[in-house]
Amino acid sequence: MNTISDVWPIWLGRSTVAAIMLAAISIESAGAQDAAATHINLSQTLRLALDNNPIIEAANAELRAIEAEARQVGLWDNPTLSADFEDFGGDRRAIGDADTTLSVRQTIPMGGDRARARDVTTAWAHAARADLAQTRSDLLASTAQAYIATFAASETYTVRLELLELANSSSAAILARVEAGRASPIERSRAEILVGLATIAARDAENAQRQARNRLYAIWSGIPVDVALESPLQSLDVINYRTAAPADWISNNPELVSLRAVTLARSQEIRRERAEAIPDLTVGAGWRRYGGTDESAFIATLEMPIPLLNRNQGGVAAAASRENGARFDEDASRRTLMARFAAAAGRLERARTTFSLLDENILPATQTALEGAQFAYREGALDVLNLLDIQRSYFDARINLISARAELASAAIELDALAGTPQLNQLAAPNSTEAAQ
Repeated sequence: MNTISDVWPIWLGRSTVAAIMLAAISIESAGAQDAAATHINLSQTLRLALDNNPIIEAANAELRAIEAEARQVGLWDNPTLSADFEDFGGDRRAIGDADTTLSVRQTIPMGGDRARARDVTTAWAHAARADLAQTRSDLLASTAQAYIATFAASETYTVRLELLELANSSSAAILARVEAGRASPIERSRAEILVGLATIAARDAENAQRQARNRLYAIWSGIPVDVALESPLQSLDVINYRTAAPADWISNNPELVSLRAVTLARSQEIRRERAEAIPDLTVGAGWRRYGGTDESAFIATLEMPIPLLNRNQGGVAAAASRENGARFDEDASRRTLMARFAAAAGRLERARTTFSLLDENILPATQTALEGAQFAYREGALDVLNLLDIQRSYFDARINLISARAELASAAIELDALAGTPQLNQLAAPNSTEAAQ
């Protein structure tokens, strides 16, 4: 009867063979997919999001509705046509003996409240346009961030496949040394563990890539397509924020612009409420026929409420209070945005430093160490543990470089969004230089 110690190496060896076969299939399928994939850059992705995301159309529909309300609210009331028949029946014989009055009345807004109401609705239409700009900016920023995450996940998956291929090669070399009696049988187990862990990491990276792609696809259509993304740093400029004052940087932030528009609309509401305190004048003109004598005459009417009790005091006070609240909201948002700018600027600086160190120092050093370790191991001057440790350091450096590049691009997007996404808007333009490349 086999013991657990006897069965375990056999079972693990079989699983390693299966993992190597699956890994080979994954590498081949990944290469075939990349060859057949449609290459897409950040500029094209941004335009796809703008053209196919319903949130923009919903915001446009709301804007058109508010603009229509602005046209409607400024119109005067329709004139009133009235016909009065008095003193007929009873001692009089028929309706022909009645006194008949035909008149037309028109209400004239004396305080200009209709014009003020139109100004208010127009101001809210401007606020809706600012909301649309904010929605568009948020969509561009979220799309760019999803693009960056998807590109990083794809790169990570590629590196994990390379690591798996290297693990297979190293495992074969280790097994050959064991079979030749140049290494301890324990190293066989280490080789199997190496391949197993690399397979798990590759599978995890594949799932992460699939999830990131699905999130990106959902932004523009929800329909998965086979695409290969280009590096976002080919499109993005790492923003030089050092010479910019925080208040100037966020001056065109869509959220702040939207709150400014709300404050303006609240100011217009105060003027409208004050105009409504002035009573409207109703004038009328008509013709009257007296049934008893068959005589006729013209009539004129004039009507105006006396503003003794109701001068719209509460409406004016409420509008003034809401304007103050809007100003406080604007100031609070400005402070929050300045704090976000400081955090994003620090994030960008850290990402820039990390990326530079990894790209210029750490990765080249680990690559050189790996090449030397592989040669030394083949010559028998290095044991397997040190070889595996150096291999792990090299691939960890590559993974960290991918993360640092994604962090650098993400921080640049965040700063661009705080400034009103000027760079993303330029990339999303149909005639953008990056799209033509």
